[in-house]
Amino acid sequence: MMGGHHAMSGAAAWLAITTPVSIGSVDLGFGALQMDRWETLAGAIVCAGAALLPDADHHGATIARSLPPISSIFTRIIGKVSGGHRNGTHSILGMAFFILLAWLANGWAVQTAALGIVYPAAALFAVLLISFAVKSVKFMPPALCWVIALAAGAFVGMNTPEENQWFLLAVAVGVAAHVLGDMLTIGGCNLIWPIKIRSPRWFRRLPVIGSVWKANGRVAVPVLAATGSAAEWTLASLLTVYVGVALIVA
Repeated sequence: MMGGHHAMSGAAAWLAITTPVSIGSVDLGFGALQMDRWETLAGAIVCAGAALLPDADHHGATIARSLPPISSIFTRIIGKVSGGHRNGTHSILGMAFFILLAWLANGWAVQTAALGIVYPAAALFAVLLISFAVKSVKFMPPALCWVIALAAGAFVGMNTPEENQWFLLAVAVGVAAHVLGDMLTIGGCNLIWPIKIRSPRWFRRLPVIGSVWKANGRVAVPVLAATGSAAEWTLASLLTVYVGVALIVA
C-alpha cells in the first residue's frame, strides 16, 4: 500500500476499536476502550504514524522523506539489517520490536520541578510518529505539521502511565494495520521472517490460490491487486470517509 493509505488505515483501525460509531441502526465501531476526546484524537494520529513504521526498511518510502537526510540514512540502515523491503520489519518479529520500543519509551519517567513527572522518550517517539503521519498528508503546511506533532507529543509526555497506556496500544494497532494492508496486495509479507518457507512449484501453478503462497516465502491475499491500484484507492477513500465520521462522533 501507499504511505498515505497506510496512515489512513492506521487511523481508521484505531477509531474502529476505540470509538462507538453508529449511523442509524448500523454500528461501525466497537468502542472497546473508554477514552476522552483528546486521547481518541491523539491516538488516531499516533496510530496513523505507527502505521508507517514498518516501511522504515525502504529508503524511498514516506517515512524516509519525513526528516531528511537523517530519516533517509536511518531507513537505509534498517533496510540492510532487516533484509530489505517487506522482510524483517513486516514480520511478527518486526512488529514485536516496534511495540517493545514503544513500551520502553512509555516506561521512562523523569521527575521535574516545574511539570512533575514527564515521559520524554514517549513524547519524542510520539513527535516522530506524528511527523510520519502528517508527512503523508501532502497538502498539510509544514508549520501546521510541527504544531500538531509537538502538541500531541507534549500530551503523551505529560500523562501518567495509567493514562497513556493507549500510546502503546496505538503503536501496536498501527504496525499491525500496515502489515495487514501489505498482505492484501500482490507483494505480500513473510510473517515468520527470518524463516523462509518457499512454496512448491506445483502449488504456484494452481488457479487463484497459487498466488497466495509465493516462492520467496511471502503470503498474500491480493484483493487490492498491486500497490496503487484502483481497488486500493477505493478502499483508502472509504477509510477516509470513515475517519472523518468517527472523529466527528468522537
